[in-house]
Parts: sequence; structure tokens; C-alpha cells
Amino acid sequence: MIALTAIPLLLLAQIPRGQVIAFHARIVVDQGVPPPSTPQIIPDRLGSCFVRSIFGNGEVEYIVTDDSRSDSCEVTIRLPGYRKNDAVLRNGAVIVMRRPSSYANPTVSLTTLQAPEDAKKAFEKGVAAMSGKKWAAAQKEFERAVAIYPEYAPAWNALGEVLVEESQPQPAREAFERAAKSDPKFAPAWAQLARLAADEGRTQDALDAAGYALQLDPTGFPAVYVSQAMADLALQRLDAAEKSARLAVKLDTFHEIPSAERVLGSVLAAKGDREGAIEHWKTYLKMAPKADDAAQVRQRIANAEAAAGKK
Repeated sequence: MIALTAIPLLLLAQIPRGQVIAFHARIVVDQGVPPPSTPQIIPDRLGSCFVRSIFGNGEVEYIVTDDSRSDSCEVTIRLPGYRKNDAVLRNGAVIVMRRPSSYANPTVSLTTLQAPEDAKKAFEKGVAAMSGKKWAAAQKEFERAVAIYPEYAPAWNALGEVLVEESQPQPAREAFERAAKSDPKFAPAWAQLARLAADEGRTQDALDAAGYALQLDPTGFPAVYVSQAMADLALQRLDAAEKSARLAVKLDTFHEIPSAERVLGSVLAAKGDREGAIEHWKTYLKMAPKADDAAQVRQRIANAEAAAGKK
């Protein structure tokens, strides 16, 4: 058991017999993995339901205390490293926690279903280490997972993400390629390949990987449109770049992808729309004031304003 959330016993004692009903739901993260740490689960209407226990496999036991005989419990779930989730617990339901910038529908790779248990355990440990930004520990566990089961696409993909964090782009690319080869329908791997290619200036590789990722899931990875826009901008295909950048901004409903605003600003500047460029660059700086290129973007704004005759 990860944790036990105590129900006020005095309050429960006051509830008429027969109105305390226990139900079970489950919380998971990537590829159906249990939460890497204890989630905080807060009922939205205090007194209507209570979370009694949270178990190590992500199972949640909760109590419904009203007389509606419903199994619904509206809650807010918080988990470090994952987006806040306003959810409804229902008996037998599975609640998926998503990492920031992920909008993909929850799907499990076929390779996950086929993975041996010891490979799955290593993957779970890697996810836990990754959520705590313990990159070396995460790398070790993901490498162990793929050593046990070389076709484990999500483990290869996660290993690639860790290697990017460790500034190892070439091994990261190889890991993403192994993920895509193991499961060609695993969209996150193609999204990562597109991002890496765009960052490295490999425009055609970026467009190819982005196109494939978007065929698999056209709305789940807004950052793919950023990669596509960067590649089209480099090729001076400005209309296509603007279309992709605007789609990235539109799909990023939680405002978690600052680069979408930066790239859209750059596209508009290239098209001669200084006002639009300034607007989106300023939005970028609001979203990411400490970005590595923040000073460069501020200078772009200053230059654009000067060119437009502004003070």
C-alpha cells in the first residue's frame, strides 16, 4: 500500500447504515504503469465521498456516502511530474495521468502487452526515476528493460528521452529509431524523432517523422506541429510553416509548449508581419521567461519594434 487516507470515523459513524458503499478505481501513468509516487486525491464535494486507500498498483478504494447509490466520486488528482487531472472515479474505471504537453489518447503498445514481467518491472522503476529527474537511474532501468525484451518500444522511447536530457542526441536518436522499428504504430517515438531532427536541422527527416506521427495521431502531440513548422520555415515554405505553427498553438490548450509561440513568431516575422511576430514572441517569454534563448528573443522583439518605429 502506498498510502492510507483516513476517513473521519466520527463522520462515518453518523452516516445511516447501508449508505456507506466502497468502490474501486485505478490510477496509472505511461503504458498502464502504476503511479511512481503517491497521488494526492481530493474529492471536489467534501462529504459526498472519501478516498480510503491508495495501493501500490494504483488501485484506489473510495467510499460514496450520499444516498444516490451512485459509484461516482468527483476528484482532483495531483501527481508530481504529471498534469493535474479533474476526474470522476467510477467503479472499475482506469484514470490515466498525462505528462505535460501530452494530449494523446491513452493507448498501450502491443509490445508492452507482450513484455515479460521482469522487463515491465524495470520499466516501472525507470518511470519512477524519470519522474524524479534521476536520469542516470532511469537510464539504467530502461536499458535493463530493453536488454530483457529488445522489442519493448515504450522502454526504448523512454530511454531516448532520458538520453536527450543527458545531452546524448545520437544515442537518443538510435533509441527512438529502435522504438519505432519495434512498434511502427507507436506515435510517441515518431514525435520524438521529429523533434530531434528539427532541432538538428535535418529538415526532411523532421518532415517525414512528423508526417508519420500525425497520421497515427493528428491531435495528441501538438509539439509535432512545431517540428513540422521549424522544418518548413528552414525550407522557406512559409505558408505551410504558419499553418503548422498555428495548429500547435491551437492544440496546446494547457499552454505547455512555449516553442509553438516562438516558432509562430519567427514565421510571421519571415512573412513581414512584425506586429504578429512581436505578439507571439512576447507570449513565448511569458510562458518561458528563463528559456535559454530568452535574451535572443527579447532582442528580436526590440529589433522588430525599432523597425516598426516604436519606442
